Amino acid sequence: MIRFRPLLLMTALTLVAFAVLIAFGRWQWEKYELKTAAAQEPVAEMTIASYQPLPNAIQFVYGVRADTHEQGWRVFAPVAFGDTTVFVDADFIPAIDPPNPDEVRVPAALRLGAPIQGASIRPEESGPFTLPARPLQRLWFAVDLQAMGRNAGLAEVADYYIASTYVGADGRAMPNPFAVAPGADALPPERHLGYALTWYGLAAILIAVYFAYHMSVGRLSFGSPPRPRD
Repeated sequence: MIRFRPLLLMTALTLVAFAVLIAFGRWQWEKYELKTAAAQEPVAEMTIASYQPLPNAIQFVYGVRADTHEQGWRVFAPVAFGDTTVFVDADFIPAIDPPNPDEVRVPAALRLGAPIQGASIRPEESGPFTLPARPLQRLWFAVDLQAMGRNAGLAEVADYYIASTYVGADGRAMPNPFAVAPGADALPPERHLGYALTWYGLAAILIAVYFAYHMSVGRLSFGSPPRPRD
């Protein structure tokens, strides 16, 4: 027979904490599944030959390069492509401090009218821990094409962007390290699996501590009730 007299306040707090831990674990598990699937899918390529750069509308998105783990700011330069505005991830500024928008020009490759070729990517929704954007400084911590377009006063913004080839200071082209399928960012799927197991493990420990405490104070016991004395 089980006899259980739960402490009300402790029970309420434990249930809230348990729900939060499970939610975090589920979120990381979904990231693991998404990245595992994305790693198996090819990234669609796209080429734009006729376009017009739109100066003074560049936006900057924080990113960490997967190849060098270097922090910096991705340069999203909008171009007019027919009746649509398309953002092009055209350069990377390696620095923790944000760039001065007035000092950043449209990348040379776009000014010269060279065809834009790269991965066509529809960004995923930002996570719950994404830092808030700073529109006045044109700074973003997740790709939000519609909000970036509104901030630049642009209309008819495409729901995809092109991760084009970067051109280094020496003029040599280099692969865009962010040209990956949505969900496949710098963190490998296994890292999210580890995070998910950690959150689920903490939830299990929380429940174990909860019941262990109730046992230690005599509010949870197992076995037959004591027999009354004759």
